[in-house]
Amino acid sequence: MKYALLLVHTVVQVLDALDTAESQCGQHRSISECLAFRHQHGCVWDVPAEHCVPEMPCDQRPRESCHTELTTGGFSAGWDDTRNKCFWDGRQCRWADECFMQDADSCKAAGCIWGQHCTPADMSIKPGPGFCFESCSVPRLDPGFFEEFPEQVESGPPVVKRTPKAPRAPSAPAQRLMGSTGIVYTTSGPVQGLAGVGVQTFLGIPFAQPPVGILRWASPQKMPQWSHVFQATAFGPACTQAFDYYAADPRNCKGYTRGECYGYTEDCLTLNVWTPATTGSRAVMVWIHGGCYVSGSASDPEYNGSALAAQEDVVVVSIQYRLGVFGFLGDAILRSRDPRGSTGNYGLLDTVAALEWVQENIASFGGDPNKVTIFGESSGAGSVSLLLGVEEAWPFYQRGIMESGSGSFWTYVTLSGAHANFQKVVSTSKCSNASTILSCIVSASQTVVAEAVEAVPCKDACTWAPVVDGVLVRGTPLELAQSGSLRPDTPIIAGFNLNDGAMFVAGYPFAMATMSQESMQSYYSNLYGEERVQTLDGIFQPQKSGKAWWMSEYFNAAQSCETDFSYSCTAQWLATSSALHGSPAYVYKFSETSSMGLVLHGDEIPYIFGTLDSYAGPNGPKAQVSQWMMKYWTNFAKFGNPNGKSAELGVEGLPPWPAWDAHGPMTTLLNISSTPAVVSFANNSWPGCSFFREHWDFYSLCLPQNPRHEGVSMIV
Repeated sequence: MKYALLLVHTVVQVLDALDTAESQCGQHRSISECLAFRHQHGCVWDVPAEHCVPEMPCDQRPRESCHTELTTGGFSAGWDDTRNKCFWDGRQCRWADECFMQDADSCKAAGCIWGQHCTPADMSIKPGPGFCFESCSVPRLDPGFFEEFPEQVESGPPVVKRTPKAPRAPSAPAQRLMGSTGIVYTTSGPVQGLAGVGVQTFLGIPFAQPPVGILRWASPQKMPQWSHVFQATAFGPACTQAFDYYAADPRNCKGYTRGECYGYTEDCLTLNVWTPATTGSRAVMVWIHGGCYVSGSASDPEYNGSALAAQEDVVVVSIQYRLGVFGFLGDAILRSRDPRGSTGNYGLLDTVAALEWVQENIASFGGDPNKVTIFGESSGAGSVSLLLGVEEAWPFYQRGIMESGSGSFWTYVTLSGAHANFQKVVSTSKCSNASTILSCIVSASQTVVAEAVEAVPCKDACTWAPVVDGVLVRGTPLELAQSGSLRPDTPIIAGFNLNDGAMFVAGYPFAMATMSQESMQSYYSNLYGEERVQTLDGIFQPQKSGKAWWMSEYFNAAQSCETDFSYSCTAQWLATSSALHGSPAYVYKFSETSSMGLVLHGDEIPYIFGTLDSYAGPNGPKAQVSQWMMKYWTNFAKFGNPNGKSAELGVEGLPPWPAWDAHGPMTTLLNISSTPAVVSFANNSWPGCSFFREHWDFYSLCLPQNPRHEGVSMIV
């Protein structure tokens, strides 16, 4: 029977190659199937006709349908308004990739906008907040555009010659790819990926229907089964995020290209799978990317799962989820859009839907659905800590790893904080006076809604985050952990980096070398109150860093405070509560320094995925640290213990990693570096944790509830 099905699909593929684009698109009967194959077959959805049709090239479009990507446009598709793919320059519709220029002269010659941008205050992935850069972008044809950029035009935008399309982004590491895999049958339909040396790669598989149109701010819906073979050979587009979050990294694509980089869109619920083989039954590791819930994607080169899967014989999955306003807009008015009455947790529900897809399909990729570990960094770790308390997700995983984000205060938003954000979005979307606010924002332009990311009032942490709504998220991770309400019998790893907080101290990066004692004390006063300055000065005593000799001792003290408050203390508290309620916990501190002598937020990621830059060398100390971490992480995924089958033996070359002891007077963590060591210390004795625990209920609140701090930015 299996071979008969294979023959049928082979015949279908041959016929597909002979079909015209129109007949290919016409065979997709629903908007979800149409958009799933929009890159493979070049299709878009005709909303009025409810029919899948071939897309029109940008340079052939009239003005009224220029700024559409997923549909043919029209009044009923007003939500599909984006410059991700095409833009109107005042006289003609053009491809957005004509503006992906590297210098000012080429940018202006193309009729595009060259200007300075700075990464936002809640930028939690490299290069961090406050990093300013110059970049080329598509024109913003808002009222006042020509007055704002008079040097760009005289009597309107220039008619420009077509510029070559931007180079395409690679879909996967070229050195590993050799050909096509066999066809894998999933609950969504058949898929085919890329076969390489020791690993098979399946990219951009849709795991839920596109959350667009009436499905915006609704729980993810199961993808109906398609009949054609889905070519899982390129990463799917990233979820919608503001330009300033991604344009600073030259590796990121700035929007849709006519190659294999599909930019940023609401149609983004895809996942990627790396497996040594589609036979067998291996431990599965599901990666949830970070980015403060407003940025990032599963296609980041550091997250490539090829090396981890091939070297450690595991199946690696990376997933995408709705970000920012599209993923975490919460208010009572939106409860009706979820059958359970949840609100503000659409991005978190996306991760649950992805985990359910993994549970149903991973056996076909050589994975064991009963041995699934969820792991993530920063807000990805925050999602893991929240999922430990989301009962709806419990059947779909067995273990959790949290890297620099274990139940931290910035991993969630209260209902009142969410309501304040909602009011700002309604205003920004010009829906305040609408007769029906809900229908107005659901149908609002994607571009207009996305701008609300920069307008929300809560700026002391992640501007957007899952909402403690009492339905899906029934409490904060620490509250649930202390009451024994996290997933039972679930081993966890929780950890932090030596300088996790450095990127989020006010004035970074310039303050690293220049911060004075007065500036440090102002930092403490602004965040924690003037009455706490002396106490914090005593806890975090200024001193020079051994390896980062160039860093101000006052900045060193401030970043130590930020690291404890946002990362190390909550990792220890979550581990303690888990251990007290019967779930083994392991805590680490990552201390392998970079060339700057620091260990910044996110620095551990390439060590875990085996994606270190070539400078590390195949046999250097950093490569050795990477091998150790890959082994620890995959041992945990396989056995629930980072030491492997036998806790006494440990990983070759490293001491055994002891479990966190919540009962005795002393506990231990593993300091991971090229000179690793088990560090023992008295329980509850970490420098700032006693102070922050005493005042946690106050300091963990969002700014609108903490008026003393109004106007101050304290970032993740």
